[in-house]
Amino acid sequence: MAMITIQFIYAHTSTELWEQSVRLKEGSTLADAFELCGLTQQYPSIDVETLGFSVFGRKVAKNYVLMNADRIELCRHLTFDPMVSRKRRAAHRNAGILKRKHLKPDRARKIDVDVHEG
Repeated sequence: MAMITIQFIYAHTSTELWEQSVRLKEGSTLADAFELCGLTQQYPSIDVETLGFSVFGRKVAKNYVLMNADRIELCRHLTFDPMVSRKRRAAHRNAGILKRKHLKPDRARKIDVDVHEG
């Protein structure tokens, strides 16, 4: 049976990236590969049951059958709710706490151009 090589990626913190390549038999599942990757030895405090898995950014289950050169990203849970954060920013903006210079630039703003005919 042919062998495949896959790569695991995990961002433990915003500055610490863990990468590991694993060779296994063709037709192996994500669960099989995860047992071999060594993440739990490197980071024993990680709760494996709460991790999400994606292959090239698309969410997959543990029974996903791997293909050669798949890149498996291990996803942590969010530390905050994006909707709550968005509502808090809107409330600050409405209260005048955030000034215009603190906000992202308006990407839809129009640019005036002078056209000279010659």
